[in-house]
Amino acid sequence: MEKSYRTFIGLPFQVEPEFLEARQELIATLAGERISWVEPERYHVTIRFLGDTERPLIGEIGKRLQDGISMPDNTRLKLNTLGSFGPRKRPRVLWVGFEQTDFFELIKAQVDLALEQCGISRAEHPFRAHLTLGRVRSLKNIVQYYNTIQDLARHFQSYVLFEKLVFFRSILGPGGPDYQVLEMIRFR
Repeated sequence: MEKSYRTFIGLPFQVEPEFLEARQELIATLAGERISWVEPERYHVTIRFLGDTERPLIGEIGKRLQDGISMPDNTRLKLNTLGSFGPRKRPRVLWVGFEQTDFFELIKAQVDLALEQCGISRAEHPFRAHLTLGRVRSLKNIVQYYNTIQDLARHFQSYVLFEKLVFFRSILGPGGPDYQVLEMIRFR
């Protein structure tokens, strides 16, 4: 039996058909590049990646999240920025950002407090709410990559609805990760 699970806390959501059309155009335009695309059913905003989490701690984290998150209303937010993380000459992640971030900051503060009560310190790296579209493995044409991001950015401006916070187990596999719900907190 496994002693730990790979876990994270996230906000899953679904995108509108127009967003999926923009995604297909982006994939087609960058077809010659080595990018691992995230499937739409796996879309979420990661609030906190925990990594290997001891199994006895998982129940405590779930309880602290249930007790510590003040239920916000279902929240509809606008996606508005298409960008890339990593060095300019070697980007690692292709992402979409949000117009407003107050909602994420509030949830993140509550999650961090719940995790601290479980003995898990705050993450040292800065938090930036985003949707990962793909992980860049390598690029043949970096100029085309950045031109495509600039040209298609406006097509990704749509709204998404957040209805729950989920504590996930991530099971890595050859076709990408599989997410198993460990705890779910539904919003109002």
